Amino acid sequence: MSGIDHEMKDPSAPGRSAAAYGLPNDEIVAEVPVYLTQKLAKQLHLLQYPQKNGKVVAGELNPSEARIKPVHGQLELDIPLDVGGPMYNEERGRELGMGLGDGRQLLDITTLGSVDIPKNSDYLAGVIQNGELHLTAIEKVTQLRPSLKYLDKVAEKKLADSKVDDFDELDEESKDVKAQSVQVTVRSAQAEEALRQQQSSIAYMQQKLEEEPWSKLKYYDVGSSESQAMLSKLIADSRENVACTSGADEYLTMVIGSTEPDVI
Repeated sequence: MSGIDHEMKDPSAPGRSAAAYGLPNDEIVAEVPVYLTQKLAKQLHLLQYPQKNGKVVAGELNPSEARIKPVHGQLELDIPLDVGGPMYNEERGRELGMGLGDGRQLLDITTLGSVDIPKNSDYLAGVIQNGELHLTAIEKVTQLRPSLKYLDKVAEKKLADSKVDDFDELDEESKDVKAQSVQVTVRSAQAEEALRQQQSSIAYMQQKLEEEPWSKLKYYDVGSSESQAMLSKLIADSRENVACTSGADEYLTMVIGSTEPDVI
């Protein structure tokens, strides 16, 4: 795509004072041309890992399996656990391994499931190359958090395997139940209909989500040749300038909101 022409000057030229931009006095040392590209604009997602401290480095995740539900946008990564490590509880691992449902004897993976984050602002991915800044709009922001679905499966299995018959005990207890006052809440017909529609809508969406099959993904780590190939698509091919009809401040306000400096 094309560059944005806002009177870009030679980066080697003396920098203007920050006061010229209404900013605190801090010398501007360079101005660089900005280019926009849309080669990955509809495919670029920002994945956040809120449970981690710092950034994810190459080789840290190394998922054994990655999968996605493209219609609903759900993503899961299976991260191997160090079952031979001193911090791993093998007894507990065998108990929780029942929840994996694939015949495994140990819980040897942790699954990270996606949680979509509402877009309160627009995000851009930027690459600086040869004194140029290349920007690509990020389509979606997703957080990956530990999924504990295996706990539900463990509970279901324990319940199914239970042979305890409590019906007689419940019958005896029911005979001793004394009359109690009951508070009855009466809703209008419109409120009942609205509640029914809401519950039906939520149940319908959940059903559709569960019905969509998972599609397997290939995971390429940072620094791999496939990752570098994707990085190259964040670089604009064209250097043609686009005449901007707005002023610099107005354009920045549209992109990032207020341009007023946050001075403490």
